[in-house]
Amino acid sequence: MSQIDWFEKYNDNFDLIESALKESELWSIQAPSQEAMESTMPFAVDAMPFEQWLQFIFLPRMRQSLANGQLPPGPAQIFPIAEEVYKNNSSAKALLDALRKFDEISHVSHLH
Repeated sequence: MSQIDWFEKYNDNFDLIESALKESELWSIQAPSQEAMESTMPFAVDAMPFEQWLQFIFLPRMRQSLANGQLPPGPAQIFPIAEEVYKNNSSAKALLDALRKFDEISHVSHLH
């Protein structure tokens, strides 16, 4: 039985999340303010929309974890929040699917 490359699975998933943000036109050209980036609230809910948190905080931090040779912390529960945020946005389906997959990878990778 072959070993699962969790780093590759995460990298592929992060690329999917980024692509889905762009395809659903949720990708921002302008970064949030430095003050917003320093938010200590979960998902920076007090300072920026969820998609900006994904783009400017979540993806860079998760990719940095992999670059440092560490799996992202987990197991994660991002999909339920995203599902609530985008419940009325039919163009966010690919993003929701990618975030659901992230949660799955996060749960399974921390079992090994």
